[in-house]
Amino acid sequence: MASALYSNGLMSLKEYWKKDLVSGFMVSLIALPLCLGIAVASGVPPMSGLIAAIVGGLFMSRVTGSYVTISGPAAGLIVVNLGAVESLGQGDMLAGYKYALAVFLIAGILQMILGFLKVGKFGDFFPSAAVHGMLAAIGVIIIVKQLFVALDYTPETGKGHGIIGSMIQIPDAFINMNPEIAFIALISIFILVIHPQIKFKPIKLIPAPMLVIICSIPFSHIFDLFHEHDYKLIGQVYHLGPKNLVHLPEKVIEGIVLPDFGMTMTGTFWIAVISITLVASLESLLSAQAVDTLDPYHRKSNLNKDVSAMGAGSALSGLVGGLPMISEIVRSSANISNGGRTQWANFFHGGFLLIFLLIGRPIIEQIPLAALAAMLIHVGFRLASPSEFKHVYEIGKEQLLIFLTTLVTVLATDLIIGVLAGILMQVVIHLYYGAPLKYLFKSRFDYTKDHDQDVIYLQHSAIFSNYISLKSEIESCREQGRLVIDFTHVNLIDHTFRTHLQGLIREWEAEGKQLILANAEHLIPVSDHPLATQVKKDALPVLDQKLTDHQQHLKAIAAQNHWKFLPAKTISFDNFVGFNFGVNSRIVHAQNIVSGKYEGVRLIYSEIIYDQTPETLSPDSQLSALIIKPPKDIPVFLLEREGFFEKVTDLAYREDIDFEAHPVFSDKFLLKGPDEEAVRNFFHPGIIRKIEEYPHFHMESNGEAIILYRFDKADDDESISQLIRFGKILALIS
Repeated sequence: MASALYSNGLMSLKEYWKKDLVSGFMVSLIALPLCLGIAVASGVPPMSGLIAAIVGGLFMSRVTGSYVTISGPAAGLIVVNLGAVESLGQGDMLAGYKYALAVFLIAGILQMILGFLKVGKFGDFFPSAAVHGMLAAIGVIIIVKQLFVALDYTPETGKGHGIIGSMIQIPDAFINMNPEIAFIALISIFILVIHPQIKFKPIKLIPAPMLVIICSIPFSHIFDLFHEHDYKLIGQVYHLGPKNLVHLPEKVIEGIVLPDFGMTMTGTFWIAVISITLVASLESLLSAQAVDTLDPYHRKSNLNKDVSAMGAGSALSGLVGGLPMISEIVRSSANISNGGRTQWANFFHGGFLLIFLLIGRPIIEQIPLAALAAMLIHVGFRLASPSEFKHVYEIGKEQLLIFLTTLVTVLATDLIIGVLAGILMQVVIHLYYGAPLKYLFKSRFDYTKDHDQDVIYLQHSAIFSNYISLKSEIESCREQGRLVIDFTHVNLIDHTFRTHLQGLIREWEAEGKQLILANAEHLIPVSDHPLATQVKKDALPVLDQKLTDHQQHLKAIAAQNHWKFLPAKTISFDNFVGFNFGVNSRIVHAQNIVSGKYEGVRLIYSEIIYDQTPETLSPDSQLSALIIKPPKDIPVFLLEREGFFEKVTDLAYREDIDFEAHPVFSDKFLLKGPDEEAVRNFFHPGIIRKIEEYPHFHMESNGEAIILYRFDKADDDESISQLIRFGKILALIS
């Protein structure tokens, strides 16, 4: 019942309830600690975070416009949530919390109205670098704020403005930190950092946030955090007690708090409303779009409906004491990873959180706040990591300037002013590159219709601010099945515009249609990134590309074999789709490609850049791989090292294909595939002997090609040369 995939109703529940139930439970294990931590960081009671996730799951999952997104409170809203509580409460956090609930309620209603007004299309307006800069600034603010919780230090008021004043006090926080609380935070961060590297499957099956909770609760007992007491260490007196633990009301009904509308006539109140409405709407749009790219079934969310649903959820959540919500990308990607199919996974996730809230209070109240702070510091670092800066710089120096402008302005002022500053900087750069002022916000194009295709002839510039007007024209041509966008008379295409077009191309391809970009050869990219801004040749100095020593090595290999070498980055990576390494990862681009034929067999070496953590919006992993494309049919199989856990698992499932005549091979490697007979025929003694000689390589087939890469993912020149040598041997004997 494939049609059930496109339904969030009873039909999909009947078809996929088992998969969605399992995924919903796994996601709830991730959501529980994160919801608690986000609430505490937002200056509201821990239960507020759970209320938002429960409302989002049980109610909004029934009306949302998406398929696999998980709704709930998000780290990206911490800054505006906390700002509302602090500014409205004026030092009284309880009063600020009640006033903030009124803000959440009204902001949710406004967001719901925006969805009805079809503002989903405006998610395409914001420059990519400005959005990334905003997220990086949020990451910095989260790190700074939560660092004080992790060190059990209360910053003094009056020392500088806003987050800058907090940064100034970081050295004091380290000097006067509580060692036991800091130790819990340090252990928690260590677990979060090493969890992705753990290969032992029973541990890997436990979500990292839940593993942090499991490991940190014992320290609540070791350090006796349940009773208030002082202790002395190196002449310093430290205070420990229940304030260092999560606290929930004795009865759930006591956690239901009604909003206070007493500040509605103040400017502070409406500034908070506008901030939360805009940030929540923007984050919901961006998250839903990002999750759509991860959906293995390539379903398209109804963004307007999703924005309205999240607004309604935020209003309902604020009415009963909860935080605002969005379609949250971290939990949504976990839902996809765990096999969630429809919004019933979101529903089940909310149901499990309700059960945890009703019966899990004795355990939840043993969680140290330092562990929650560590999780948020980790999230903040992912948003503002050095790789994020490097990624933006690689797209182009002008993108880094927009990114930094947004980041610094947000830290110095607030989120809205910071994003506006980033947009203004992007406009100034476009004017510098020659974009006509008249067409900054409206596309200029001519349209012709031939008997077999439509053609749009763009004029002047193709930039983020005029993309929306062009997109509506493109969408009107979708039914025709073939559209050409001609750039002959364009003098500027910016990065955001190119990114949007690339997304549309993939959408059209998924529908069996063609969206073709033509005649942009007169434009040159400002960097070697595949989606870099392109300008007229006379707008930038022409720079000769210099090859690195590594690229010179690859060029030499290509020359020796009479193959081609392409050092530039490319977004054409179809050859690498469908293999195991790409599961739950987003391939960003390929680079340093060496390709050619060896004895009639096509070989393609490439360095694949992919993202294992989509919430960061930047790549963090590289894989040096070799594709072998034999001219004959090959079976689907997977060959990997066989560890202790794989041996134990095989006793139960009997997946491993062993060869009695080759005990060493069978002991070292796990070989499996759906057609055992075909796999046995393919792995003849010659191939097995060569694999035993070269035991360092992962080997996998998708039925059309074989991919090879080292188990240790080494990418030094000697390892790459050995990879290509082994590939040539397999090409001869396979």
